[in-house]
Amino acid sequence: MEYNATMVWFSRVVEYGRRHVENPVVASLLTMGWIPVISSLVAIDLAEASRAFLAVQFLAVLPVTFGPFIVWYYDRRVFPSFFQAVDEVVAPNQEPLIQEIADKYDRIISRYWWVTTLPFAVVIVSVFFVGNDYFVAEGITAVHEQVAYLIFFIYFALFTGFGGHAGIVMMATIHEFSDRVELVIEPLHPDNLGGLSTTGEFAIKTTVLLSTGSLGIPLGLQIATYTGAELLVYLGIGLYTVVLAGSFIYPTYRINKKAQEVRERELGTYQDRIRKLEDRLSSLDDNESNSDPSRQQQLQLEIQRTRQEFRDFRDVQLYPLSINIIIRLTTSVLLPIFFAIFEIFISDFF
Repeated sequence: MEYNATMVWFSRVVEYGRRHVENPVVASLLTMGWIPVISSLVAIDLAEASRAFLAVQFLAVLPVTFGPFIVWYYDRRVFPSFFQAVDEVVAPNQEPLIQEIADKYDRIISRYWWVTTLPFAVVIVSVFFVGNDYFVAEGITAVHEQVAYLIFFIYFALFTGFGGHAGIVMMATIHEFSDRVELVIEPLHPDNLGGLSTTGEFAIKTTVLLSTGSLGIPLGLQIATYTGAELLVYLGIGLYTVVLAGSFIYPTYRINKKAQEVRERELGTYQDRIRKLEDRLSSLDDNESNSDPSRQQQLQLEIQRTRQEFRDFRDVQLYPLSINIIIRLTTSVLLPIFFAIFEIFISDFF
């Protein structure tokens, strides 16, 4: 089945580049990735700008230079891979329902990307205008320099906004998936998570991709410090942080809650089965004259097997968190904190 029949326009641009250069990273750089680099070089006079500004500008340019590839990777790899892998954790004959959910959110990604991108973009572009005095102090004074730097901000806002869109779509996808699809827990699954690592991988890959936007935090904090536009800058950083945290916390909580319900139902079924088997064994013991030793032994073995299956279900870890996922999550969450501290460092020493 195909779970990404449509493509957001960023991905289409990268696919166009892949007609000439197969590697998607190179294709993204040749088609769109060069824009923030060139616009920054046109806008900024290296002789006039402070070292602190050059450092934070470099960090801000880095993630959006690879922005087209990041969008393409989410759209063409991360999103469809979730639906391709969930077969292991859903009940049989639910493929049409999975396809329906995949098609719905694939359309939302590709056609309605602007709905959630726009609020992020408005906040970020507004920062450009309120921070104009700071940019002038850093040598961005000529008209062509200001226009070039505005282009950088629009480009940065576009890809940062799409990151927020991707995070929100992922949370909505997991919400509907957990509501409508019947999960199956496999206690002996190799991931030791009942097969739920699929959800954790989807969440953490999205979170890691979103976390690259934290490279722009030092520039935002510099603007806030030198212009007094703290409220607007902190609003942008706050929106980003909420989506970043929510992109992992909500999906894992939602799937865990659904899995807990499935486990409670399965444990109840096993308890009923064990009681019935014990009642049958007891009836054989009460009627020893007609009891069949082989039948008694068979029932005892079946009780032991059912009890073991009960323990397997009871003990399986239902939070989709492996060590690998936890390490990547910790790194992603710490990135915004690290770059906030980095901004303080460069302010003091440059």
